Order: sequence, then structure tokens, then C-alpha cells
Amino acid sequence: MPLSRPIRSTTIGLLLVALLLTVISPPSIAAPGNGNAVAAQPRANKPGRPAEPQVREKRIQWETPEETRKRGAYMRQTGVATRAAAGDFPSESMTKCWNAPYPPGTNRVILDHWLWCTTARAYLYFFEKCQGPPPGNGCVEVGSINFRVAVMGHGHQDKDSPAARKVKYWMMLDDPQAFGKVDYTATLSFTGTCKSYTAGAPCQAAPGNGRTDTVEGWIAAGYADWEYSSPEGSNTSPDKIAFFDFDLLGTMSSPKIWPSSAPVIAPGQAGFRCDSARYQKWPVGVQSYGCVFDGVRSIWTFKATADVAQTAKHVWTAQFKPNLTRPPSVKDKEIPGSIQSGTPLSRLAGAAGTPEANSHKANRDKSIATCKTNFGAQYSRNQTRDCDEYPMASTNQGAWTGSNDPAVETHHYSVRPLKSEDNQAAGRLLEEFYRTERVINTDEFFVDVVAADGGPYPGLQEPEGISSPIANRQCDLRQPVVSNVQKTAPPEQTFNDYARTTPNGWTGGDSTFSVKLPDGRLLFLFSDTFLGPLKSDGTRPTNAPFVNSTFVLKDGDNLTTLRGGTAATPKGLMTPAAEKHWYWLGDGLIHNEGGTNYLQVLFQEYYKFGPGDWDFRHKANFVAWFSLANLGTTHGHEPLYVDPVPSTPGVGWGSALLPASRSGDGYTYIYGVDDAPINKQMRVARVRGTDLTGDWEYLRPGTGWMKHEKEAANVFTGIANEYSVTPWYGGFTVLSQTSTAAFSGEIRASVSCSPHGPWQLETLVYHMPEPGPYGSYQDGTIFAYNAHIHDTLSPEDGPFTLSYNVNSFDSQVSDTAHHYRDPSIYRPRFVKFSMTPTGGTR
Repeated sequence: MPLSRPIRSTTIGLLLVALLLTVISPPSIAAPGNGNAVAAQPRANKPGRPAEPQVREKRIQWETPEETRKRGAYMRQTGVATRAAAGDFPSESMTKCWNAPYPPGTNRVILDHWLWCTTARAYLYFFEKCQGPPPGNGCVEVGSINFRVAVMGHGHQDKDSPAARKVKYWMMLDDPQAFGKVDYTATLSFTGTCKSYTAGAPCQAAPGNGRTDTVEGWIAAGYADWEYSSPEGSNTSPDKIAFFDFDLLGTMSSPKIWPSSAPVIAPGQAGFRCDSARYQKWPVGVQSYGCVFDGVRSIWTFKATADVAQTAKHVWTAQFKPNLTRPPSVKDKEIPGSIQSGTPLSRLAGAAGTPEANSHKANRDKSIATCKTNFGAQYSRNQTRDCDEYPMASTNQGAWTGSNDPAVETHHYSVRPLKSEDNQAAGRLLEEFYRTERVINTDEFFVDVVAADGGPYPGLQEPEGISSPIANRQCDLRQPVVSNVQKTAPPEQTFNDYARTTPNGWTGGDSTFSVKLPDGRLLFLFSDTFLGPLKSDGTRPTNAPFVNSTFVLKDGDNLTTLRGGTAATPKGLMTPAAEKHWYWLGDGLIHNEGGTNYLQVLFQEYYKFGPGDWDFRHKANFVAWFSLANLGTTHGHEPLYVDPVPSTPGVGWGSALLPASRSGDGYTYIYGVDDAPINKQMRVARVRGTDLTGDWEYLRPGTGWMKHEKEAANVFTGIANEYSVTPWYGGFTVLSQTSTAAFSGEIRASVSCSPHGPWQLETLVYHMPEPGPYGSYQDGTIFAYNAHIHDTLSPEDGPFTLSYNVNSFDSQVSDTAHHYRDPSIYRPRFVKFSMTPTGGTR
């Protein structure tokens, strides 16, 4: 309710009425679903928490996100006297309470764990001719005096001694305004009361608390204070946590009047908490003690200074662009902790061996495991990167405690490998926040990422504009002519023979890219793969392992399958990052880094969003780094590192690669597809050298090579999801299954003088005979796809060897289903052909 005039007592002569500071109801909280941020929902009282009315949910200072933001900005502007230093209560000016950002409708605010404020004006009234208590009874008001009243509460902490468990309230009356007749000899006293809500935890008042003086004395020096300490006593809580309340009563008395009282601070408004938390070490290894106003959500102002820029960017991205973070989720991610979200984090802390300490470790273990899954088993790059997680492992919203149900489809956390020095510096800032704000187990707080100068964080700053001009090359470009087509070309029969006899290797797969290793051996890259063995009659058992990616090493006519997992449990090369997610691989190349050769392969991530066979979408693109050591071992070939690359949804990269050694200009050209059911379109990017994790440039015809993927444009219509770009008679040829019709059987080639096009002079290379009801299988469920030339099998200018894949829409798992009755369906076909220029125009 608003401030109002107090009830008036009477005297025969003058009367002075007590001070009244009215209790204000907190503002209402926005309900879910109205578009506003929603405060954290009430939860059950935790073990060791105090009984009503001192549970935090009853004492918490409810704020809108805007009110929290204003409070945080005010504290950054005015500064906070640190409590992380030895000594008594720091000096604070009452100006901080006078100017505080009080929430609408209330005259009190908790600024942080250390400062509690209230302010109002107090009115005292004097009467004559009263025949009884006013109003009425013949009373005539003859004068009044009012003061500005402010009370500031101070928390406290120190190390070494439980004597640091204390708080202080001090009051200031100033700006007196008197009207008419005032009895300056009337006595005004203020009495504070501290109440403990924790058994065995007394609240001890310091000598000299409070003050009684005349009105004239208060005008001369309007100060009073109350100090209370909380000995650990017989408190049985391991961390000696105790909860208290403080109220303040003002009383007016005089020989001429009847005493009259009114609350300055009503019960339930200014509670505090004391603790001897064993894990609150200060600075290192020394236990600290203290008392705070815990009815407020603290704010960690995380400044994105140069030394913590990577971590700050990660936290901001997790808060405001969560769907860009790892691990992925089928549904939209909502990661808590920002002021805007209205949903705070809460600290998870405990001494060694406690459930809290064990949960902290579980959070960290899950974060590291998630980093390995999403960024490679050796994401640390020789201990130069740390796995950063947000929300932090030291919160109840961490990777494990926030959601430890393995069946959950939405992960409300993020991990990212960051430079160790950056991440560890940010960790020290977090520990300093916990220490200086005395945030203990279950205390709630927000993380407010701001710019280095304290201003608004600029967000994700993406490069834009032209990186390089387009340089179209000149050549004698002529119409291609195809001849000498040979079906069942090598190494098709080698793969078929291997599939019939392998005990646990490749028996069928798709994609079928190939890379020549530095020692001359060939490595074939497959996406979805069936593993052996086949039955003696050549059919596939229904329990045959099926994984999303494998390599097959070809050494002469000897083949060896390389996969992930263990000897007993086969898995794909790339472990799915989340439920209903998987990877399909693209093209690869050899890259030398620091004298070591690695295989870099582009992978595309997809996710299932519905029950249908085709209810899946493209999610993101990655470069995986594979070791070339131990290629004789069949299992355990997961990537060392996995790096995200540009990932506009629906644009898959890795359809083809043209290495720098074959492009003629020192760039590796990276080809992708803007996916669609038909009339798919080509995308082109490039990177200098052979490192696919370098700075990409994106083709925008007529403009230039652009700095950001969003500035790219499609360049060629009718391409497939996989294709190839190969040097050809002084120019280049792109070979692909045409997508101008769904599941077309035609493989066509176009040519250009430049590796980025424009592509022209299209010619039919081959018609795949298998698909459709009139195909070689005479089955409408059979289709063919993924045509591309293998440079590894083709000399300069030909003859060329292409491969394509055959598959079936029959996805059943049964002895009569296509993939089990006839394993030969799901294997690549190899075709050898010549293509030479003749006639035509330049």
C-alpha cells in the first residue's frame, strides 16, 4: 500500500505521532506465455534449508529483467566496497541508498549480497485541544515535522575467524522540515530486533545498539546503528548456515503524550544469512566466514576484456544464440543465466566428498565427454585448449545436473574448446565473483556479459564485404565428347570380392570418395556402411552392424576397413553429437600441419525431426582431422579434432574438393550444395593452401569472393548432393548426376576455364542403368546417386574413372528386404570413360 498519514495519539497539550514506513507489496511477476521473461519457478525446500517463512523463495527480491539490469548498471556505476578484505565494515555513503533504483511500488531494495536499503519520509504530527485520541475528539493539528529516513544494511566477511559472521544496519534521519508548533523535547527511540530461524544459531546484539534522543537531538545528529553477530553455536549444519530476520521499531514518548510506535522495517523485509562454508576459501586454502543479504540474485558482470574474450563470446553465444552451440538439439535450446532470460543460475558447491562436490565433478566429466564427442578426442591440441562449459560446472544448471536424463532431446548447455589461458583467466574471475559476493551453494545469480569498457556487448561480429576479386581464367574451351565407356571398371570387383569374404569389414556403403595417401595407398571414404560378415549364401544377416561412416584402405588388391568403436563394438568414425543426429561424410584431402600429415574430411550433420524416412534436415558442417598412424588397426579411428565450419542450414559443404595442388592458383576449392528436392544449386568457397579450417572465401558471381557465407550466392543449377570438379585440358570439368528431375539416371559433365565456373557445354557422360521399374533391377524402389570422378584413379586428362551409388527405398530389416536379400545393391559402381574436347567455341 502507499505511504499514508499515521494514526494520531493525543495529549492534553501537544502530540507527536510515531514514524511510519509502510510495507510495500512486491510487484507482480509476468506469467509464462505472455512474451515476457519469467522468474524462476518455486521449488521444494532443500534439506538443511530453514523452515517457513525464511525459505529463499519467500524472501527473494522479485524483479523484472529490466529492473535487474538497472540494479546491475547502478552497482557498476557506483561501485561496491569490497568485503573480500580484512577489517571492519567498509564506509558507504547513504547516497547509495537515496539514489538506488527501487523497484516500482516499493521503498526497499537489496542491491547485492552486501547492501540492503530502504528510504522514505517519516511524519510526526502535533495537536491541541484533544479530548481523546485523534482523529476527532476535538483535536486540532498545530504542527508537524518530517524527516527523510534511510536505513542501510551491511553484510560482512573475513577469513580465519567465525567472528566475521556479523551484519550491521545504520539509519540516517536528515532533511527535517518543521511546520507550526513542534515539541522538540519529545523523545524518539529506535529499537532493532534480530530473530534466528536456525536451531542452535543465536543472534547476538552488540552493546549500544539503537538510540533514544529528543527530536532536537535527532535533528542535530540523525544517526543510529545496530550490529549483530552469529556465533556458530551448536548449529548442526556442516557449513554452519543460519538464517535471521531483522526488524526496526520507532517509538515516540513524552511526559505530555501517550507512547506511540510504528515499524521502520517490518518483519520479513531485511533478513540475512550467515555461514562458515568450508569451500569458501580466501584467497587459497583459508576458510572464510560471513553474513550476507541472500534474498537477491547476484549479478556477475563479465567484462569481455582481451584476456577472456573467447570465453565471454562463448557465454554470450550460449545465452543469446543457443542453437549455434554444441551439443545440438532437435528442439530449440534455451540456456539460462542471462538477465534477459529471467532464469538465474545457482551455485553448486560443497566440501570434498559431499554430494555437491560429486555433482560438480559429474558436470565436468560430462562436459569433457561432450567436447570429445563434438570436437574430437584430442580437442585440447596438446593441452593448449580447455573444454569450456556454460552453464558452468559449478552450477546446478551444469551439463549433468541441469539435465542428466540420457533420453532428453534438448540439451540446455554448451561446450566449446577455448585457449587455455583465456578460459582459465575467466575461471579465476568466476571464483573471484563467488568469493567477493559470497555466493554459496544454491545461491542464485545472473551472468551479464558486457564489453571491455562496461558497455553493451556487441554480439557476434561477423566479417563482411569482399575478400578478393574474381579472376576468371582464359582457355581454349571446347565441347566435350565422351567415348570408350567401360562398365564394372576397377576397383569394383575388388570391393565385391572383399564384401563376400570379410569377417567384419565393409560389405556395402555409399558416398565413395577417395584420397591418395602420402605413401601411395588409396583411402576410400564411405558414409552409411554395412559391416560383415555375410551369410554363406551371400545374403546379409538382419543383425549386421550398420554405421554412419567408414574408411576402406586399398593397398594393391588388399582392402582393410577402418571404423570407430572398439574391436567388439563397431561404430562410425564420427560419434553422433546428440540423440537423432548423425554425420554423413564428404570429400577429403591430405594436409600437413607442423610436419605431420593429417587427413581432413568434411562432414555434414543431419537430424531427424519426424517419423518418416525422409524427415531429416541438414544441421551443420565440420572438418574432422584423422591421424594417418595405425592404419593397420580396424577400430578406434575416431577423429583427433573436429572444427566447425560455415553452417547455414540447408547448405552442405564437402560435395567435392579441388586441392590446391590441382587448382593452379594455390587455393583449395570447396564445393557445396544448396539442397532441394530437384534443381539443386552449387555453392563454391575456397581457402588458401590445404587447411580446410583456414579463412574461407565465398563466391558471389559479379561481386567477388566474399568474407562470409551469408554473402555467397548459388552458381549452377542441376547439381547433385555429391559431384566432382577435375582439371580437364587446360580448364576444369564438373561431373554430377543431374537434379533437374528427381532421382534422374543421367550423369552429365560441364566445363569451364576456371574452377569456380561459369559451367557450360554440358554433355551426357553415362546413364545409370539400375534405377526405376525399367532399370536393370526392374524395381521402382531402386535408385542411383552420388556420381563423381576419382582423381586418384584417373591420369591427367583421362581416361577418367567415376563411381556412383545404388540404393533402395526398402528400409525394412528382414530376410526378404532388399539390403538383406541382395547385398550387392548397396555398393558403388565404377565406370571408366574418355572425355576429350572437340569443335565448339572458346
